[in-house]
Amino acid sequence: MRGGLKFFLFTLMLMSPTLSRSEMIVRDYTPARNYRFYAASDRAFVGHSYDFSGVGLGSDGHWATLVTDNCFLSAVHLHPAVGAKVTFWGSNSLTGASYTHTVTGGTRIGTTDLWLGWFDEAVDRSIARYPVPKLRSSKAYLGFTLYNYGRTHRVGRNVLDMLGLCQLGSSTGKIAAYDYDDNDTPSVGGDESFLQVGDSGAPSFVVFNSRLALIGIHWSISNNPASSIDSFVPEYFDEINKELVKKGQVLRRSRWRSRKR
Repeated sequence: MRGGLKFFLFTLMLMSPTLSRSEMIVRDYTPARNYRFYAASDRAFVGHSYDFSGVGLGSDGHWATLVTDNCFLSAVHLHPAVGAKVTFWGSNSLTGASYTHTVTGGTRIGTTDLWLGWFDEAVDRSIARYPVPKLRSSKAYLGFTLYNYGRTHRVGRNVLDMLGLCQLGSSTGKIAAYDYDDNDTPSVGGDESFLQVGDSGAPSFVVFNSRLALIGIHWSISNNPASSIDSFVPEYFDEINKELVKKGQVLRRSRWRSRKR
């Protein structure tokens, strides 16, 4: 739901944003549909058409989303620490190939909650590096269907309702927000997601040119109304690139030819 939400949500986030508890809520969660690594014969994974291999999990339980050969995005307040080992799975099976790398450094992007981390070696080429979508106006992102990744490798969906500014603790930045009200257009039905503690630092994707593109990194939530809050990655495309260039790398832009809402 977009109409009538913007001002109230914006005010609530600035005054009293809160963190929730436990793993990401998916409205009608079933392992067969919403657990990435479900292995039984009745598997019907909501993300079966897309490549989630670039989503890694640290030995400290924190998330990393690969954007170049050896650099990833996470959250300032909950990112894999230097020295943590991050594992990427090459498929949607825990018995398939996996690759583990040690975090050797990282830096904050401006005053945001975005953290760019890196390994001392490139991740295997079979693992996805996610581009970032760039549209001409902020309004053009509203209404996109999101694929939200969260704790215990759950994948849910939602619809981007609002873009705004958020100040939380020492971080300030542009955010993408999506509510939890079972009233989305387009409808995501029982896949509708609501972030929880442990999801911070994990990604939200949109589908560009039939592939996943990174649009958000989970930051916080609002409880009234129930809404999830991501750092809005496209806003910081240039700032991220300034850090990547120092390492001889560049963030890829997902160019719009067709899009799935």
